[in-house]
Amino acid sequence: MTVLINHVGYRPEDAKYCMIGRYATTEFTVMNRATGEVVHTGRMIPDRDPTMYAVGEFTAVTTPGEYEVQAVGEKSFPCVIGEGVYDDALRKMVRYFAMQRCGPTSTGYHSPCHLDDGRRWDNGAYQDVSGGWHDANDLRKWVSATIFGMIGLARVAELHCPDLDRSAILEELQWGNRYFLHMQEPAGYVMSHCGGDMFIHSDNNRWTANKVGDADGRCIDTRPCAPFAQFCFILAQAATARLAQSAEASYAEVCREAALRCLKWCVENKVCVEAGDYGAAVAACVELYRTWGEETHLDLAADYARELLVLQVRNELGRGNGASGLFVTSRQSMDPFIPNWRGYWPLLGLCALIDAVPDHPEASGWREGIRAFCEDHLAPVCGLSAFGIAPYGLFLANPGGGRQVGGPLGGYWYRTFPVPGNHWWVGINGNLASAGVGLAQAAHVLDSTRLRALAQRQLDWIVGLNPYNASTIMAVGHNNPQHMIWGGFEPPTPYIPGAVMCGIGGTPDDRAYLDPGSYQTCEYWTPMVCHTMWLMAELSWFEKS
Repeated sequence: MTVLINHVGYRPEDAKYCMIGRYATTEFTVMNRATGEVVHTGRMIPDRDPTMYAVGEFTAVTTPGEYEVQAVGEKSFPCVIGEGVYDDALRKMVRYFAMQRCGPTSTGYHSPCHLDDGRRWDNGAYQDVSGGWHDANDLRKWVSATIFGMIGLARVAELHCPDLDRSAILEELQWGNRYFLHMQEPAGYVMSHCGGDMFIHSDNNRWTANKVGDADGRCIDTRPCAPFAQFCFILAQAATARLAQSAEASYAEVCREAALRCLKWCVENKVCVEAGDYGAAVAACVELYRTWGEETHLDLAADYARELLVLQVRNELGRGNGASGLFVTSRQSMDPFIPNWRGYWPLLGLCALIDAVPDHPEASGWREGIRAFCEDHLAPVCGLSAFGIAPYGLFLANPGGGRQVGGPLGGYWYRTFPVPGNHWWVGINGNLASAGVGLAQAAHVLDSTRLRALAQRQLDWIVGLNPYNASTIMAVGHNNPQHMIWGGFEPPTPYIPGAVMCGIGGTPDDRAYLDPGSYQTCEYWTPMVCHTMWLMAELSWFEKS
């Protein structure tokens, strides 16, 4: 019955929660560890969630210091309140990328490596795509996942500075971008991956002799990466260019040219299909507008936003119980859109649009889309969990677990965790952190303390306020699980401070499940690092603003 809290700590005005695995009203105290003084007394109240936890709040404690929460003879890990509580974690996450560097570098954990990347799948020719970062606890370089590293680093540089070294972050961005720029084809699109699976699982996941032309050279999958990732590439180029403009104008121009070529290909090929594609397209076009101020990009963002809002469910009977305000997958599919590790791009795109042009003629419609998604859908479904976390997804049929949103009014089933089985799945850290980013941004747009508190709860879960009392950021917090060690190559990926694991997953009946050493829950992965560092930066910026 250990008392659960966020292991990293809280800024003074943050919402602060504690929990205990006890389905009974329980008194708790908050003690200043330096003085021994009890500064707050409250009650943990049983939640309706079937996980059988009681929840307490001590938001009123705002004085900087180190505290301990106590209840029924149990206590929490030390809890820090103060400005800069995220700084150490953010520094470690930024440095994580230098350890994962691939190519002619001295900072990667087994560098230099993969100097011979790669060999084109379509014609067998060598093409230099060295550089970038290994994507996870392996040696693959999936563009659709690894591009998130660019976004996370750029957001930290923009939102959290001057607390961190912006020039060092720009250097890391340029290292990662070496790979992405090389993966862009003359037609404008970005290829899928180098070092990933081509014919059988893990067939390119290996160290090489670093000699071009050797038989061990790794394949480049020359097919375009997913549509949402094309827009993430565009967003990353615009964000990086904005950071580089004053110091390296010529590099900013390289990023601009790459972004515009990719955008041209995306528009001409009408690549958007799903809600996530449209949301990422909105965010990318807004980023272009923010960087270079061209009205054509703003107009295109508004066009994509109109298409996105067509996919939003408006069910008056379902308002406030989670059954209204969500996005369906596409015009062809009424299945609810599941963000998964890719992120809450429909919400993020609309928030970016409002932030850039709050007085636009269509701004009221965008704001209503944000309100409907957050207040009619996301906040109510977060309330279905004692931990206040966003569910993995909603479904038209029972996916296992037997939990329903809104009863007969809603008609949706939900799962807190992914559906396990024979197919590939990963834990919920990326999903939660991205939901937290969107909630923090929406809180700013709607001036909502409730949404701000929900954003905080998504981070709380990742850094220890979960059934395992485990922080899934390496060298941050306590009880870090054993990371995945891939046995197919030597040396394997080591323990890297700042790495963010995939996160806790679920059982078939939708109970929390953490499996130390497994890829599903304990592998490092770039999207999880990106979304988590972005969330910490958003929460810091929100407070400063």
